[in-house]
Amino acid sequence: MNLQPEHYDAIVRHLHDALAHFNVDEADINEALAKIGTLRDDILFK
Repeated sequence: MNLQPEHYDAIVRHLHDALAHFNVDEADINEALAKIGTLRDDILFK
């Protein structure tokens, strides 16, 4: 898929916005995004 940083960032923004739309607590959103952040290097350019 060769995902680039801008693709990854767009996915993260979309996930944040979707979770916020469904009234997920901001602390929980941040926790989820932090977990996904640990996978960034495993996802990019693959």
